[in-house]
Amino acid sequence: MRILIVYNSALDARSVSGVQTYFAGVVRHWCAEGHVVDILVARAAWPVFKELFPDSRLISCDNLFDPTNHLGQTWRYLPAFAWRMISHRFTRFPTEYDVIFACAQFIYEIGPARALARRFNAALVAKVHHVLGSQRQVRGFFDRLHIWSERTSVRWLHREADAILCGTELIGQDFNAVEAGLGLSPTQTHPTGYGIDLDSIPIAVDSPKSFDAVLLGRVHEHKGAFDAVPVWTRVTQARPHARLLVIGEGPHRLELADRFQKAGLAANVEFTGAIPGVRKDALLPTCRIGLSFSREEGWGLSVNEFLALGMPVVAMDLPVFRKVFPGQLDLVPPRNTDAAADRILHWLDHPEEARQRGIEGREFVRRYDHRSVASHEAAILGDAIRHRGQKRHAKASRTP
Repeated sequence: MRILIVYNSALDARSVSGVQTYFAGVVRHWCAEGHVVDILVARAAWPVFKELFPDSRLISCDNLFDPTNHLGQTWRYLPAFAWRMISHRFTRFPTEYDVIFACAQFIYEIGPARALARRFNAALVAKVHHVLGSQRQVRGFFDRLHIWSERTSVRWLHREADAILCGTELIGQDFNAVEAGLGLSPTQTHPTGYGIDLDSIPIAVDSPKSFDAVLLGRVHEHKGAFDAVPVWTRVTQARPHARLLVIGEGPHRLELADRFQKAGLAANVEFTGAIPGVRKDALLPTCRIGLSFSREEGWGLSVNEFLALGMPVVAMDLPVFRKVFPGQLDLVPPRNTDAAADRILHWLDHPEEARQRGIEGREFVRRYDHRSVASHEAAILGDAIRHRGQKRHAKASRTP
């Protein structure tokens, strides 16, 4: 297969999201099996994508906009996204494609992907990671804009997609709920999950520890980033020298650091910003507990990594966590920062129990392997190509 992944949502030269890591895992296996996988992505993100996708050709959708140094100023994203909705029309590609794969259901992915599918007479496929309209508490203009545009992209996918992938059945149900709200019949979705490469992640239950807990991922309010301040305030009241590591970049990293500073916790928290994967892989084993304060998730890719390393995980209670990681997480009521802090202290006070929980979590995530996800999704892409061919044949047979 010749696959083009449309990745217009990648903004900068530093951030690495869980979704990017997922794609990196499956693309590596697709390329090893002989498939051609190219990626349409802004040149600003090429430093990250060259590391993640060494076997793929990168094709620029945007040489103009680079928000790398302005991630806290969301308004700067809009011109970039608007340009990427247009620039595919003028882009030269090195080959014809069998599949155009939109990396998410956002309008700036689906709009270009559907146009390119028509241009190449290719199958249109998208993966829905989570449905904003079903999960997000709306905060301001940009959230409203995203949710409005999501409804538009759902209409397009309903009408034109040859296959819609999603993380879990729950996400498929959320997608169908948006369709129902638009007066559309439900589309079949394919829950394919996400994988992890356990061979590259040694269990770390007995590694020397420098940090008591870690947050990993995009630093954004919808990921519950600001909850970390009251949580760590309470933890340090009991353990004054407790240390938190925050790995990742995002629009709210500087504000979060400022809030920790004002809370008098600057010495207790270390921010890495965006770092290479090798550095991240070296730091994670030095942490005792994995944390997820997220308010919306399609899976919990950072949780996958925590469990693979053998960490107990304290997380806000989301339906998807119960579905994907049943019995593996220490769940607390959403936004209950006191409960989260109490559970962190419990694991710090009971290291042998934490070690045993970590061993059990490592064994559990063996079921989520990159290779099985890559194989499953490749089969769906193949079916999508055949589906598109059948539609072309049916259309030709109706033409007088």
